[in-house]
Parts: sequence; C-alpha cells; structure tokens
Amino acid sequence: MTQLPPQLHYLHHDQLSTLCLENVSIKQLATQVDTPFYCYSKAGLVNNISACKAAFEPENIHIHYAMKANSNLSLLRIVAEQGLGVDIVSIGEMQRALNAGFNAQDIVFSGVGKTTSELTAALRAGVGQFNVESKEELSALISVTSECQQSVSALIRVNPEITVDTHKNITTGAKGNKFGVSFNDVLPMLAAAKQSPFLNINGLAMHIGSQIHSVAPYLDAIAKIRALLNRLEAQDYPLTHLDLGGGFGIQYRDNQALNKTDSTAAQHYLTFADFANAIKSALPDWQGRLSVEPGRSLVADIGVMVSEITYRKESQPTPFLVLDAAMNDLMRPALYQANHALIPVQQPRSSLLTQYDIVGPVCESTDTFAKSVQLSSELTAGELMCFLDAGAYCAVMSNSYNSRTIIAEVLVDDNQAHVIREPITQTDLMAFEQHRRLAKI
Repeated sequence: MTQLPPQLHYLHHDQLSTLCLENVSIKQLATQVDTPFYCYSKAGLVNNISACKAAFEPENIHIHYAMKANSNLSLLRIVAEQGLGVDIVSIGEMQRALNAGFNAQDIVFSGVGKTTSELTAALRAGVGQFNVESKEELSALISVTSECQQSVSALIRVNPEITVDTHKNITTGAKGNKFGVSFNDVLPMLAAAKQSPFLNINGLAMHIGSQIHSVAPYLDAIAKIRALLNRLEAQDYPLTHLDLGGGFGIQYRDNQALNKTDSTAAQHYLTFADFANAIKSALPDWQGRLSVEPGRSLVADIGVMVSEITYRKESQPTPFLVLDAAMNDLMRPALYQANHALIPVQQPRSSLLTQYDIVGPVCESTDTFAKSVQLSSELTAGELMCFLDAGAYCAVMSNSYNSRTIIAEVLVDDNQAHVIREPITQTDLMAFEQHRRLAKI
C-alpha cells in the first residue's frame, strides 16, 4: 500500500485501528469539532520547510512561501518563524503576512491585476519587491512612487511561452496566458522605468505553472530568460535578480494507488533538491540573486479534511457514499478534476471492497469527489472518513455556497490540537446583510 504522509498513521488499540495525526486521534477530535473540518500537522509543515531550506539555501536561493496555497494565520506564523519570506497576490494577503510576523522587506507582491490603491498600500508598508506584469501596471507603479516620493524595487515578470504537462487551469507560462509580458515588451518597459527617479527595475521573474513534475520546462524557461538577460546587458541594462517562481509538484495520493500492493504504485516525484540542482546547472555562472516561491509543496501533505458519512445510498450501477462535506468545502475535484484519496478513520475488520461514488449534499452534479472508488464494503452512515493531501488550495477556496457553514481549521502539535479558524456560520454571515443607510449621493 502507498505510504501515508509520515505524520498520519493508524494506532492499534483494543483490536481496532484508528487514524491519528501526529499523536492526536482523529476520531476523538471529531467529538470536539463538528465535521467536516480541516486538520493540519505542525511537524509536517516544519519538516517540509526544513527540507526546502536544506535544498535551496546552500545554493544561495532565497525562499518565499506562496501563501495563496494556505493563508491561515497560525500556519503563516510558523512559516515566518522558520525564516522564510512570503509571496502575495493581494493586499489582503499582505495584511495577513504582516500580522503573522513577516518583515515587509521579505514580501514579494505578485499578481496580474494590482490596483492603484493596492500598489499605494504596499509601497507605504515597505514591501520589498513588486513583480510587474504589464506595461499598464508599470505606468501605475511609476505614478504611485512619484506621488508618494518613495523608491521601490521591482522585477518584470516575463512569459517564457513554455508548454507544461499539467492541468490546463494551472498553467501560467504558456502563450496566451494572462500572466507576465512578452520578451519584446521588456526593453521598452526598462526604458520607461529608467525615466523614474523612484522605480528600480533590477531583475526578471517567471512562473510557468503548478504541479510541475519535470525539470525540463524549468531548464527551457531559464535558458530563454538567460538569453534575454544577455541581450539586455548588451544594451546597457544589467539585471541582477532572477525570481524563478514555484509550482513544484507533489504526489497526490488517490485510492487507486492506495489499493495497489505491487511496484506499479510507486512513481518518482522530484524533490526540492532536484529543482535546486537543476536551477544551478542552468545558471552555473550566475552571480546575482536567485529566489523561488514554493507553496503547495510545503503545505499540501500536512493537511486532511475529516468528514462523516451521512448516507450510504444504494443505487445502480454504483452505490453512493453521501458525505457531510461538499464541493464548497473542497473545491479541487470540481475545479481541477483533482483526486484526493479518501480513507476511513477507523480501519474496517473486513478486507472486502465495494465500488462507490463519493458525493456531497450540494445541489450541483459537480459536487462529486470521486467515482468508482474501491472502499470497504462495511462502510455505513455515521462513519468518519478522511481526505488526504488537503493542506493546499482547499480551505483557502472554501465558501458558503448553499448557505453552508465555512468549516473549521485545526492545528495538531504532537498530542495537542487547537482550533485555528472557528466555523463561520450563517448567523455570522447574515450579520453582514443588515440594512445600512448610505449618505445621499
């Protein structure tokens, strides 16, 4: 059977095996926190950060956590304590980063649609790096720095037009994507920025997509950018910073792999060290600053989502397991056709399996987590189930569709568990929908 994340294991007691995250029983936790809920391992996060630092820091590659993957304040504080910088894509994320203890100079502000008010707020907060994604944004940033009379450092994000073998919804560096600018736009942008006494363009940035499982596209993109840097230097624009983005792929466990016992279940997934070595091999003589922005690869496997079976609905050709979790709690299957392994919190006594379709209660056909999944024939209403690898792009995408509660988040630290986001109920949300008289316009 494919190995579970190291912080997740079954504990055998009184002839039963119950799932634990670190040293906390998921079953016991569910008596204190209403299902569904998210649960994260602090040890898992710290271990992932340590592996990341061990790979990149010896190569003098700076690390900024891409917080869009998971922006819970408690997790952000752990990341900040471990000495990483942070990559943001909105002013709300900046507020969270500062609240969590990140130094403003360690913040990289990315994103294709920064507003003038966001640029102004980030400038006044002292954000260390802006990744500029268009000629229009460059013009806005020049105006803001002039108005504030404040200097700022920026990089131009280029689109290397690299085809990546990943889901179409998470590719960002192919021709036609909205992100970055063409290589032909860089020189005119540098010339425009040179007229500003406050804006310093000191490098280039890129990000080619997410769930990258090969170094080949990185090598192709870096080679194209290095050639561009050489051309720019020849035209008296020497640049000293390269931001290579993130997108490092992780192994999402699915039930098909979990049920395999032979070697076909094993696949090779690149490590942080693989990417660090590839970057250095592509830039052997680079003397400037290098940075990367991992997100999913730091937090995905530290989290699970716990749910209870509401009904085992008999149906032909396949019975349904109807969970109390829905697509508003876990959007990735509907949005990206993603697979998250679903395992029972209490291991069944029997090894007999049945095929199920796994669904939620939301009134949408897309509220389907998986089809034709092999799980225990003993499963029935009231049993707890656990989705794996739910630490990234899950809780941050949760919403209240069908007027459902936005579910809780819990952090486990050894044998202690802490609620780090309370459930947001309809009572909470309806409080924002009261009549408020506006001043006459």
